[in-house]
Amino acid sequence: MFNKIIVLYLIVMVVLFAIAAALVFQYQTQRILREQTDANLESANVLHIYLSRQYEGIQNVVQQIYGDATLSDELMYFLNHEYESYLKYRLDLFTKAGEQRLRSFNTLLKNYIEQEPSVKSVSIYSYPNNSYMHISKNNQQLNNEPDSNNEWESWLARRDQHSWDIMPQDRSLDQSPGSGSYSYSRELKDPLTLNRVGMLNVEFDAQQLSYWLDSRAPVKGRILVLNAQGKAIYDSEGTYYGKVYPYYGKLDQDEEWIQLEEPSRINMLNIGNAGLSVVGIVSQSLIQESTESLRNGLIIITLLFITISFAISVTIIRKYSKKIQRIIRSMNRIGEGDLSTRIQMPGEDELQQISRRFNDMCDRLQQYIDKVYASEIRQKNAELVALQSQINPHFLYNTLESIRMKAHFMGAKEVSQMIYSLSVMFKNMVKKSTIVTVEEELDLCSVYLDLFRIRYDGRLQAEIEVDPEIKNCAIIKLLVQPVVENCIVHGFRPLEDNNKITVKAKREGKRIIITVSDNGAGIPEEKLEEIRRTQDKTLQPPDKDYRSIGLMNVHERIVMNYGDDYGITINSAPGQGTEVRMEIPMLRKGETA
Repeated sequence: MFNKIIVLYLIVMVVLFAIAAALVFQYQTQRILREQTDANLESANVLHIYLSRQYEGIQNVVQQIYGDATLSDELMYFLNHEYESYLKYRLDLFTKAGEQRLRSFNTLLKNYIEQEPSVKSVSIYSYPNNSYMHISKNNQQLNNEPDSNNEWESWLARRDQHSWDIMPQDRSLDQSPGSGSYSYSRELKDPLTLNRVGMLNVEFDAQQLSYWLDSRAPVKGRILVLNAQGKAIYDSEGTYYGKVYPYYGKLDQDEEWIQLEEPSRINMLNIGNAGLSVVGIVSQSLIQESTESLRNGLIIITLLFITISFAISVTIIRKYSKKIQRIIRSMNRIGEGDLSTRIQMPGEDELQQISRRFNDMCDRLQQYIDKVYASEIRQKNAELVALQSQINPHFLYNTLESIRMKAHFMGAKEVSQMIYSLSVMFKNMVKKSTIVTVEEELDLCSVYLDLFRIRYDGRLQAEIEVDPEIKNCAIIKLLVQPVVENCIVHGFRPLEDNNKITVKAKREGKRIIITVSDNGAGIPEEKLEEIRRTQDKTLQPPDKDYRSIGLMNVHERIVMNYGDDYGITINSAPGQGTEVRMEIPMLRKGETA
């Protein structure tokens, strides 16, 4: 049993700990996923702010050029004329009266480059002249020997369609060594004719994006910066830099997990009208890698808890198992007949109580066996005496019959009748049956009354009435006769000639009511109250010679055989006689109450 308990407990414990560990792991996984996603979103926000500032800086420079007529005119002159004409134009402006400080677009662009650390260079392309001016932090140069017109037009056409793009190394005009770069291109138009006259191209250092992220928000997951065509101008892992991101079409799906290289969480931020998107990607493998140590730790802790709980449980159960084994061994010895066995159990628990009760039971059992053994011996002796005494009633009955015949032949008819009645009574008493019919019981009472009618020679009258419906109902033998005898012994008045005893038996519902009444001296009120208290068992009879011991015997026999709902009731008053009412169930012979 204890092995089954241990196995069951182990199974339940493993299941509970496993469920608890699974719930903790799931909760922690969700927490890590949320933290990783939030950290990735924070990195994306940092990059979003950085790129938005770059875009706003470019737009601000362009607005300053177009917003200042001098700068605008100078730029348009540069784009539409040869460089020598442009220099002459600048000298003419400088020599005009009142011009102390002359603003120039290239000065504005140099200031912009110096103020923006991420800008590597700014180039202005002229469509009419098929040339460009390149301005960097360290130098400024003019290129008058460009490639063929077709190649320029093709390259510029592509930049017109893609404002943001990477800057290939062979196209980067900044010859300083460095990592990859990206650029923003904007077409320049004549504000008067709105003709396309050139293009502004700003080249940015892509490595500055990594510096910016590392200094403000360490990257969690992957961060991509994609242009409108899906090309990656920045990849925190470097895989897709300069390439079209193959899963660009799936990024706008409204799902919790999106299948890219693997299931991933997406954070996507668009930079206004710039045509750029910052995409934060948290892959499922990154989450699994972050939760691997948590999973291993939970497994170790769970196994440790299971081991400790199992060890403690086994220790406690073995302690109680030893106690129960001790009880079982003692019970086996009792079963083998060793009644001297006693259990010595320390402690104050339930098993100690069981042991104490077991010892008490053994003590009582031994006493009971001794008592029963002595009782059996006495019963055997009583049976021997009974077998011997069975001879006496038969002998007495036969002897009385001989005396009656002798009295009859000698003419003593009354004596003969009395002896006959007495012999009939003895004959009925000798019968072993304890259940008779109501008719047989009342016939015995009639014979008993005949004896006393003859004895008292007319001073006693007896009347017996019985309902024919209950004549064959069952009744305990000698239930009515002791009551009649009690009336004669205690109620008969020897000096009076009007003594009368009435016996009536009738049916009331499912009960038989037998009343025995006399017109004798009655019972004093105090004595009647004492009899009733004795009958209710609130008072013990004073001694065995108590005058109503016969009534008590009848009452107890009725209660023992039929239950507490039945018994006798005594009503009496001094000088008015006594009535004894008996109630028993109406049963046919062979039935039980």
